Order: sequence, then structure tokens, then C-alpha cells
Amino acid sequence: MPATVTLEEHHGPTATPTQTNKTSGTIRFKNADNATVDLADPMVVPTGTAIDRSYEKIIRARATGSFTQITNARAYTDGANGFGTGVTLLYKTELAYGTPIEPTADTGFSDIFAAVSATPIDMDHTASPTVTATGAFGRFLTMMMKVASTASQGITPSETLTFAWDEI
Repeated sequence: MPATVTLEEHHGPTATPTQTNKTSGTIRFKNADNATVDLADPMVVPTGTAIDRSYEKIIRARATGSFTQITNARAYTDGANGFGTGVTLLYKTELAYGTPIEPTADTGFSDIFAAVSATPIDMDHTASPTVTATGAFGRFLTMMMKVASTASQGITPSETLTFAWDEI
């Protein structure tokens, strides 16, 4: 029987994070640390040279079922930023969970649309790249949306982020 892998959005304090299954769901980038998909706490198109950054959205994979091993965990996009001018989605990977913040700079983040199937984001945990037991695995994928004054008003279109792995 193959593994069942779910993707969980983590939010809340480091000591007691809440996890919400987002495997086939929507992640709403906004100015609040929660997994609720609603229109509360929206990001706004700023004026002048200001930037509006979302709270970090943190995703990690979890395996259940009966399997021998999972390796080569990775994530990628189609390479095309469909959000439009002035909207960027940035990411970084981390080995440990930290309380999501609303960053004030892009330091340590990269453009997620540079990660495509040929050059994906490495989601393997360096200490244990081969997963042989059920539970959370791999790195935490921390994402942040950035909106500049050149963005259009309104709700941005959907984008797809693909998580993949090899399984024996």
C-alpha cells in the first residue's frame, strides 16, 4: 500500500502550533497568522514605494499508511507568475518551525517561480533525507507574498504549487 502524504499549513506559536490540512486546499496570503480562507485581514496595494508583505505561510508534509521509504521530497511551480505586475511570492526552507511573522524585508527569501520541475526546491531534511516512518517529514516551506504599489486592485488569481517525492 502506498503512503498517503498530506500537506499541512502551520500557524501559531512555536511551542503549540496549529496544523491545517491544505493538501487540496487554498492557502490565503493575508495580514494575519491563521489558515482561514476568507477576506478578513487582506493585503492592500500600498502607495508610493511602500510594500505590503503577508504573514509567513508555513507548509510541511506528513506521511501515513504503510510504505518502505520516501525520498527526494521536492516542491515546484510552473515557472510563470500569474499574480500580475507588482505581486511576488517568495520562499525559504527551514529545518525547524518558528512562529510565523510578517517580515519587514526579503532577506533569506527567493522567488518561488524560479523553482520548476527541472530545478525544484529541495524539501529533504538534511538529517534524515530518507523517510521510513509515518509522521511529519522534510523541511518546512515558508512562503510570503509581497505586494507593491504597481499591483492591481482585487483578488489575485490562483497558482499551483506541486509537492513531489519518490516512494518505494
